[in-house]
Amino acid sequence: MTSRYQDVKIINSKKRLVILSLAAAAALGGTAMAAGASPELPLRGSGTFCLAPDAARTLTTQNMSLEAIAPATAADNCVTLPGTGTLSADLLGGDIPLEGGMRFTGAGHQLDVSNVHIHVGKRSTSADIVQTASAAKNVDFLHYTLSPSTVSVTPRTVNAASIPLNLTTPGAVAFTDALGSSPVKAGEPLFTFDGRAEFTTPFNDVTMP
Repeated sequence: MTSRYQDVKIINSKKRLVILSLAAAAALGGTAMAAGASPELPLRGSGTFCLAPDAARTLTTQNMSLEAIAPATAADNCVTLPGTGTLSADLLGGDIPLEGGMRFTGAGHQLDVSNVHIHVGKRSTSADIVQTASAAKNVDFLHYTLSPSTVSVTPRTVNAASIPLNLTTPGAVAFTDALGSSPVKAGEPLFTFDGRAEFTTPFNDVTMP
């Protein structure tokens, strides 16, 4: 598992110039920055959650389906959610709430996942879980790690590709309670994640050297 120390090492060795550019963007754009803190930069974009192969096979064999909750959109075994949030210039912090959600259905029951919130510093994603005819419950839903091959950054954009999102124990319990079983066991990938976002500071309008 990639540790927080390894994340820092990756950034220091491969993205130092980008981080300096982002820090300059924050300064020129008026982003507040406490002494010794990495600036939080606003961004907007979207994230696509595609069922991991084992999860997709389970949904097929158990006659379950995955749908989008607007304004999210669905295609094949993927759901794309738009969102706006913040990301720190060192890529180790920030929060990105996503709009819409996803719905799993099977055997006349459903499980809605909405208020999806990516917590960059914690390497986790929380969500409101609603089982059939029950109240929403916010749970720690997915966990992930980062590596140099899954994240790329420029002074204007950040892109994530093929990041495995592992289902947590509360998430697996919610699936079992709502649908009778979980698509994957806790700790196994439920989705792979692709995301793209643009930093929305005024610095985006400045031509980079």
